[in-house]
Amino acid sequence: MPGEEDELLRRSFRIAGHQTSLSMERAFWDEFRSMAQVDGRSMTDLIAEIDAQRTAGLSRAVRVYILKRLQTAAHIPGETT
Repeated sequence: MPGEEDELLRRSFRIAGHQTSLSMERAFWDEFRSMAQVDGRSMTDLIAEIDAQRTAGLSRAVRVYILKRLQTAAHIPGETT
């Protein structure tokens, strides 16, 4: 039985004048909400930015964005990979 953070949630947004929805696991939504708050932006604004730059599906693009930000935040200056 999956845990709460594995639960798939759908959220709707109005991006570039049209309604769209994204489905991601709760853990991704929680992290994305935190990132938007740290940036002082709404999730809608951040999604619109990702939408304008994406080359794949929007849910996928948002998950990749979250992963890249987490990887950047985890990088320790001076450490080589």
